[in-house]
Amino acid sequence: VMEFSNCQSQGDGGGFHTYGATTQNNGQMKFHTCYSALSGGGFYGSNGLIQNSGEMEFTNCSSNQDGGGFYVDSEMMQNGGNLEFHDCRSQGNGGGLFANVMMQNGTMEFQNCSSQVDGGGLYVSEMTQNGAIEFKKCSSKENGGGLYSSELQSNGLLRFSHCSAREGGGLHASTVTQNNGSLGFSNCNSQWNGGCFYSSSFTQKNGGVGFSNCSSQRSGGGLYVASEYDFQHGTAFFHHCTAKEDGGGLWVSRFQQQAPVSFYNCRAAIGGGLSAIRINGTQPMNFHECRATEAGGGLLLQGLEGSSVDRFRAENCSAARASAIQARNLTIKSLVLVDTFNQTVDAVSLKVSTTSFHVSGTKPDLSMEVVDLQIDSDVDCSKLRECRLVVTSSAPKLGGFQCSLGAGVAEHPAFGCLACPEGYTQIESVTNGPCRHCPEGASLCHAAKIQMMDGLMLHEGNISRPLHCPTKAACRGGELPITDSRPMCQKGYGGEGCASCVRDEGTLYLMPDSSVLACTPCAPDTASQLLQWCSFLGQRVVLFAVSAAIIFRAGHADRVKNSGVYLNQLMSFASVSGCVVTSVMQTETAQTVKNVAVEYLYGIAVFLSDAVSGQGSNSSHCLLSYLGLEATGLPGVHCLDLVVATSLVLLLSFKDFRVALVAGLNCFLPSILADFAKYAVCYSLEEDQTGGMEDLICKHLPLPFGNLLGFLAVGAGFLTVFAVSLLVWILLSTSVKEDKLHELPHVAFLTNKYGEGRRYFEAERLVRKVLLATAAAFYPSTTFPALQMTGLTVITCASMCLYGIFHPYRQQIWNWSELGLLATAQLLIAMASAVISNEEQWNKTEIGQMSMMVTLGVIVTAVCSAMMKMAAS
Repeated sequence: VMEFSNCQSQGDGGGFHTYGATTQNNGQMKFHTCYSALSGGGFYGSNGLIQNSGEMEFTNCSSNQDGGGFYVDSEMMQNGGNLEFHDCRSQGNGGGLFANVMMQNGTMEFQNCSSQVDGGGLYVSEMTQNGAIEFKKCSSKENGGGLYSSELQSNGLLRFSHCSAREGGGLHASTVTQNNGSLGFSNCNSQWNGGCFYSSSFTQKNGGVGFSNCSSQRSGGGLYVASEYDFQHGTAFFHHCTAKEDGGGLWVSRFQQQAPVSFYNCRAAIGGGLSAIRINGTQPMNFHECRATEAGGGLLLQGLEGSSVDRFRAENCSAARASAIQARNLTIKSLVLVDTFNQTVDAVSLKVSTTSFHVSGTKPDLSMEVVDLQIDSDVDCSKLRECRLVVTSSAPKLGGFQCSLGAGVAEHPAFGCLACPEGYTQIESVTNGPCRHCPEGASLCHAAKIQMMDGLMLHEGNISRPLHCPTKAACRGGELPITDSRPMCQKGYGGEGCASCVRDEGTLYLMPDSSVLACTPCAPDTASQLLQWCSFLGQRVVLFAVSAAIIFRAGHADRVKNSGVYLNQLMSFASVSGCVVTSVMQTETAQTVKNVAVEYLYGIAVFLSDAVSGQGSNSSHCLLSYLGLEATGLPGVHCLDLVVATSLVLLLSFKDFRVALVAGLNCFLPSILADFAKYAVCYSLEEDQTGGMEDLICKHLPLPFGNLLGFLAVGAGFLTVFAVSLLVWILLSTSVKEDKLHELPHVAFLTNKYGEGRRYFEAERLVRKVLLATAAAFYPSTTFPALQMTGLTVITCASMCLYGIFHPYRQQIWNWSELGLLATAQLLIAMASAVISNEEQWNKTEIGQMSMMVTLGVIVTAVCSAMMKMAAS
């Protein structure tokens, strides 16, 4: 150990002066409070130094010239060991150490060292650095608060913290080449340029460079490169750096950027993150929360020559002008702007090519002012309310825009994505199209939302084409964009006009028997499916059995029994009441009713009407789907009705085929012929432009040759089956008696209750039931309630006229009961029509609607119950 304390010299080397070459292989040398009037306050080495190992420590040493702690007159080579300088100072260069040439591979530490000229900690003309050097709280009056070098080759670790100087607060070097290792700067400052690092030329071949909390009173808060910064590989970042004038993080004349660089929270008057004259970039350049009080919050390009950037991203940057970029002539391959606003880009010529232009953020707007603009890709503004590109001279060359909800592509008064004005809307989450006129039929329409009126729907892809839903209950004022609270189609409905049945939340929806344009949920579990099959078959079997029993009894009775007449009259009445109740139940008031008593009442009315009429409100399509025959559709439903009816008729034919035919026609002919009418149900989604049949949508017509041929085929089938059935009915009415005492049962059933000359009047009842069922099927109450009510009115009025004129029954009480039922049916139709029409009135009251609905339900239930009791007695 060699220790020098409180030593002074009027020449060089206050503690130790060597004239030959000095080599330290081991041991320690300590210099405390040494002073020289010239250079080398602690140690002066005339012919160089080689340190292979060991330690040298300089504390509180000073000199009047260079090298406050240690002065090496020629080359210094550190192969190992450690050098420490604490509180050393010089009146010239190198407050801690001064050396001409230095090769370093050990460790050095400079703390609280200062100089009056350059290199507050270390001054070296040429330096190759492989080890580790750290500068803490070092300063100089001129350049390089920590280190000053004319030429620096760095391969190791260099750290600068809390250093200051007039220029280059941490490091000042004319030429710097970083081959590897790391350069780290924090909390350094300068009065002029380069708050942490000043260089005329900086080549970064590899390694990392980091700047944190650096500041300058002029330009280059973190790094100032007067000539060229050749960034080949490695990493570079600038965090919380500031400059009062230009380039909060970096100021560079020419920037060759071939590796990623990032700027975070840097600030300056202009060029908050980076200020350059020219850039040639091939790697990402990221700016986050950078600010400029004047222009160029992220990047400021001052040169007239063309510059290029590969991938530019600015997030939450701001400036009084050009929050992201201010440039003269710039080409960018990919431009991403996130929360970056206030005239984001200001350029004489801006070209965005090849990849993308993406803008996003939580703030509302983007604005750009460019003299000459070329964007080869789409400008992605899908995360903003607006983005504006103001081009002040030549016509821009744009690839397109991706706009957000509520904004559309515009070319006037600016190019970009502009918020839709009043009367226009844009409801796609991302679009490259303009705002569109609000559609007709919208109850609410603004820039980012459309709500349609009941009965209308829209597709997101074509809002200019509102579609009328054939089933109003399927469209209850849906919204676009689609929401769970107000879907465009109600549960179970889908497709154009919400006219198709779809699977919803795992439940299959198919058409019910009452309307081919409605959808009803099918049973999800086997037990419910079996119950529906039992209900379907049981209803038909019981009705057929009761009808057959009445017919057989008619042949063995001395007189016509009231039960048969009343049951037949009730079946005709139930055909009307079932349609009326179903129509009323489709109204909005009925759909939203919450009263348990009313629901129970209507449940009874529906059950009685369906049970007596034989029509039913089940879904035969659902029944087929339980067998895997969902795809058969309406033809499958038709076949199911035919198979059930034929099977029952064939079974009874083993006893009496004529009774079986009469019972089968009486019970099943109306529903089978109504199935024909279902094929011909058509609708229109838009207002008819030409009035032609081909404009109608008839998805159940069997022939693929157009609507007209399909109608003809269905009509021919209907008329053929109807005519043959009516002929068979009349022939059965004229069958020859078996003996003089008793007529054939079916003949007695068909004719005995009628007076002389009226024996074929039972055919009127069959025709009436067929027409009622056909009208209900052809004009479904879900779509055409008014037309259905009109058809029912015409049919019942015609029957009332016939019975009022001819009084066909033998007993007058039967005529009056028939007329009473027809009059009641007329009353029900009138009440249902009033309920349906009142639904469209703005001043309707729920209590008024409910009172008519309750009255109607009570009448149906009371009449059906009374007639069933009369028939049973």
